[in-house]
Amino acid sequence: MAIMWPRSLPRWVTQDPRRSAECKVYSQLAQSLDDAWSVYYSRPWWGVSPTGGEIDGEADFVVAHPEWGVLFLEVKGGLVAHDPKTGKWTSKDRNGVSHGIKDPMGQAMKSKHELHKKFRVDSLWPARRVRIRHGVVLPDCNPTGVHLVGGYEQELFCFATDLKGGLVEWLTSRLRSHSKGPSDQEVGPGVAGISVIDRTIAAPARLAVPLHRELEADMAQQDILLTGAQMQAIVFIDTLERAVVEGGAGTGKTVIASELVAKYAGNGKRTLLCCLSEPLAGALRKRLGKRPRLDVMTLSDLRAASGEARYDAVVVDEGQDVEWSDWDLLEGRVDDGGWLRVLFDSNQAVYRARDDLETRLQARSVPLRLNLRNSLRIAEVTEPLYRGPLITCFGAEGKQPVLIECSAADSISQAAASVRELVRGQGLPCSDVAVLVPDNRSAEKITSGLKALGLRVTDAMAHTSGAVVVETIARFKGLEAMAVVVLTDRLCANNAELSYVGVSRGRALLVVVGPTLGTKLGQALDGRCDVGP
Repeated sequence: MAIMWPRSLPRWVTQDPRRSAECKVYSQLAQSLDDAWSVYYSRPWWGVSPTGGEIDGEADFVVAHPEWGVLFLEVKGGLVAHDPKTGKWTSKDRNGVSHGIKDPMGQAMKSKHELHKKFRVDSLWPARRVRIRHGVVLPDCNPTGVHLVGGYEQELFCFATDLKGGLVEWLTSRLRSHSKGPSDQEVGPGVAGISVIDRTIAAPARLAVPLHRELEADMAQQDILLTGAQMQAIVFIDTLERAVVEGGAGTGKTVIASELVAKYAGNGKRTLLCCLSEPLAGALRKRLGKRPRLDVMTLSDLRAASGEARYDAVVVDEGQDVEWSDWDLLEGRVDDGGWLRVLFDSNQAVYRARDDLETRLQARSVPLRLNLRNSLRIAEVTEPLYRGPLITCFGAEGKQPVLIECSAADSISQAAASVRELVRGQGLPCSDVAVLVPDNRSAEKITSGLKALGLRVTDAMAHTSGAVVVETIARFKGLEAMAVVVLTDRLCANNAELSYVGVSRGRALLVVVGPTLGTKLGQALDGRCDVGP
């Protein structure tokens, strides 16, 4: 097996459909070549143009052998075509959509010239001329019989058949000498040259993945699953006049509520979407925008509204928080023959049993059994705090949650330092980070601490772009963030509901700061997290 840089591809690469062709080539190179070959994936370069301007780029693959030489490869997936009239290149994806692409051979040549310059600076690079070549891999295309492809000889391209059955032959053919006789002036880089390549594009430039790219990839995987799961649920819900849609945190209840009301209002039905939380109502209004025949209200708004408007469809999110006496008000807003849908958290450890509400509303139950919000690592922490119908998590494995065990007196400064590290050290956008706290007093303290570090802060209601969200756990129900920092105290950590809501809000990254030892939250984290400083 070839020596691969990196040794294996990170999840954010393998799960990115735009990199599927590169993953295919990586796998074939690793399997087809022996350990005399070194393969470097995704090598960035930087240089200066003849006019003094900065230029940069990336070599998809650099393939090197001490005797054969060095080959720079550009990879283009899909059905690649070149229009000789315009000189433009395109790639048609699996959905039949064509995308404009750069000249792949030009990209390969540019990478070859720029990185070769960097190799030659090293004193250990061979004094003789090293055999340096370039080529293009088209893993989804085969030759059509035309000798020239976009003006370039067909021999410069590795097609699908070459990749699967003749990759070594194609590579060595590209690295053969062009001299007719024994007077070949080119040499391979040798062992010393390979070490130069390692130092130049492997040791200092290993595939470094920004944290936000990893987290985005995890979330993208979950979103794909969520789309299919929610559509299945919606189809079944629409067969019922009254439904209690019950599931634990992360099962997509709020997403389904949004999809339902958008569909109903779009079909001309007078529709109400109601919840208790003002921040959740604000987020729902932002998500749905202004739509004819759709009202988004809190329960307080509904009580204060003049008149008693009735609706063809009433959808209630976070129904487990609605007081028993308020169901008369909500049922009274459903027109004769209208639909009532209640989204309800099934955690019987902290909420009313679903059977009670189903009986009260004379509704059918629709269970949601897939956690599609949280990564597997976060779901492992949520699970001990949940007691109800079995829920399975199909998310990405994700990052290990982090526990920073400290006193309540130190928790504010520790939480602020954690947020600073995520934003400044790891490069997460501020708006992807939420700090959840037990009460308003804690919110004021952490807000001051974050502002002292030069970070912008907002609350869940405003959710100003480019600012870290600071909100109480209770007001963040129904909401989520890519990365969540839970700032807790012992009272909060021993509160099953607050702990459950807090840790389940993070989609891809969870940090818990504060005193948790011996608490319910501490038991949930035990053995399922990394311990921070």
